[in-house]
Amino acid sequence: MGCIFVSFMNKALISIGSNEDRESNLARCQALLASYFSDIRYSSTSITSPYGSHYKNDFLNQLALVYTQQEEVSVHNVLKKIEKEMGRSISDKEKGIVIIDIDLVIWNDKVLRPTDMERSYVRDLLSDLSSL
Repeated sequence: MGCIFVSFMNKALISIGSNEDRESNLARCQALLASYFSDIRYSSTSITSPYGSHYKNDFLNQLALVYTQQEEVSVHNVLKKIEKEMGRSISDKEKGIVIIDIDLVIWNDKVLRPTDMERSYVRDLLSDLSSL
């Protein structure tokens, strides 16, 4: 009797933001994400005022929808690895500089960051992704 292998794809919604050299950091982030995930789609971008008074510049935000066989913890670790590779540091954040912020917002049907889901740019860009 033969075995049937069913490969289940996990669905991840990722939020990306930058307030320093925004366009080039977003492009670099996309290139790095593409090296880890073959099935990734992006929303349009949105410029928003920062949440929090210590941030110096407006943010360029984007959402990414990833389909992957990787597990949640692996995806989370990849995102943090990319942040580190791009030079994100605690001292920069304290100065109001965010080179790149990449967060796993939804995993399959589970909202991991409910506060992010309340942000207008996430809601707006999510509707953009729904047409994909």
